[in-house]
Amino acid sequence: MTWRIVLTACLALILALGIRWLMPTDRSATPPTSVPDTRFDYTLTEFSARFRDADNRVELVLAGPRLEHVWAERVARVEAPEFHIEPEGADWRGSAANARVLRDQEVLILEGDIELIHRARHGELRVRTERLRYDRRTRILSADTPVEITQAGSILQSGGLKIELDNNLLELTDGVQGEFEPDTSDDMAADDAGDDGGNGG
Repeated sequence: MTWRIVLTACLALILALGIRWLMPTDRSATPPTSVPDTRFDYTLTEFSARFRDADNRVELVLAGPRLEHVWAERVARVEAPEFHIEPEGADWRGSAANARVLRDQEVLILEGDIELIHRARHGELRVRTERLRYDRRTRILSADTPVEITQAGSILQSGGLKIELDNNLLELTDGVQGEFEPDTSDDMAADDAGDDGGNGG
């Protein structure tokens, strides 16, 4: 009698498992939720951007035909950038082959065929180099590659430079050498005055 009870129990278990297996499962179960992924890369064409300081003054204007942002690196790469640093203050403008904006460090790195121009009392000052770094927090422009500076026929060359925007100070470093064109404007003015005085006598 006992073996019949055991056999009946086994058959009942097998039947229950079979029915459970044949029944359709609930396919509409809610999938596990997760926080939306806000990370993304993007590309902009024909863009122009203005960067402002803590006092809401424009300190940098950056433009170019293409900007490519890489989220994982927190870097924006710019092709053929044109830039204007301190438009209403120090007033340095120029161009380069490429640029990188390091977002976390508030740094602009310019690379390749860089030309930096500044209007000065004795004529336009032109700086040429291959790598230039602008730190927006310290407000310093610096180059660690050979630099050539031209102004009114004079040429200066060095291994690097540092420009402090707040002090309007340009410092050349490493093997400075140059050729200077004498400024004869004051002498010519004096000669003209002398000639006029002679004619008047």
